[in-house]
Amino acid sequence: MATYPYRSEILFLYDVFRCNPNGDPFENRPRQDLVTGRIEVTDVRLKRTVRDYISSYKHDPAKDDGLEIFVRVAEEKTLTAERRYEQIFGALPKASDVAQAKDRLVKKCIDVRLFGALVPIGKRESEEGGGIQITGAVQFNPGTSLHAVDVHQIDGTGGFASKEGARQKTFRREFIVPYALIGFYGVINENLARHSGLTDDDVFVLMEALWYGTLALHSRSKAFHHPRLLLRFDYINQAQCGYFLDKVKLEHAMDDERHIRSPKDYTVNLTGAIEVVEKRKEDLMRVECWVDSGLSLSPEDLENVLKERLITDEQRTLVFKRF
Repeated sequence: MATYPYRSEILFLYDVFRCNPNGDPFENRPRQDLVTGRIEVTDVRLKRTVRDYISSYKHDPAKDDGLEIFVRVAEEKTLTAERRYEQIFGALPKASDVAQAKDRLVKKCIDVRLFGALVPIGKRESEEGGGIQITGAVQFNPGTSLHAVDVHQIDGTGGFASKEGARQKTFRREFIVPYALIGFYGVINENLARHSGLTDDDVFVLMEALWYGTLALHSRSKAFHHPRLLLRFDYINQAQCGYFLDKVKLEHAMDDERHIRSPKDYTVNLTGAIEVVEKRKEDLMRVECWVDSGLSLSPEDLENVLKERLITDEQRTLVFKRF
């Protein structure tokens, strides 16, 4: 199958309600820019969402369907890249077989085709050390909320005592955000797609996993995430607008944007982002848009605006999905 032919830019917005969208490794506090008050979410968290969805809902372990997930959470102990490779293929390759091992990994694992992988291979049998290194065709910037957010601390008790005979349950402390609309900007590089083996079908699965994987998050700290807008612009001739998440604006009537609590409190203005893409319209081949009906948008009739301003001839395609 041919590799993915486009340079693509992705804009993904989702919101969270009374939860912790991405805790730090120390206190498990939501990550926050202390200057702007905006919540931050790592690209690792978003990729985890994609991987978990594919593993749970798309991959059939009984089939060699190319949808295996290479980077998985260890169940019983620390899981290295080498050990994960051994789990899938039985043994690490010799250093002289790295090229063939890379081909097997790319064919088997969709997250390697999407995001890349690094599998170190040490010296064995007097061979030079080395490894498999694949740069992913799909990369996301760390996400950020489109408005300032307060972080709330909640104290409570656990379900069990700390030890036998204790008179009371353990105490716990957790941190949540009341509400946040979070945005990610991503790029798919067609040149890297040739090296990682990324295909059109893989990008179709990526879009599905971003949307439905966000809905599927159901741990105590990650539940109540909701996808609101997913836009992908596909270009030829290596055209690219560059980071345009800062062109997406929230319009609201709040005295303090920290008081925003739901999509009813604002409108997402996409005019600036559309203007940036319009400047690359000659190289634009395809637009795909997934939008939740609970989101207020400006322009209000987004589908027709995309058609009129970006899809100006029969060579260009618009896929528009409303939920």
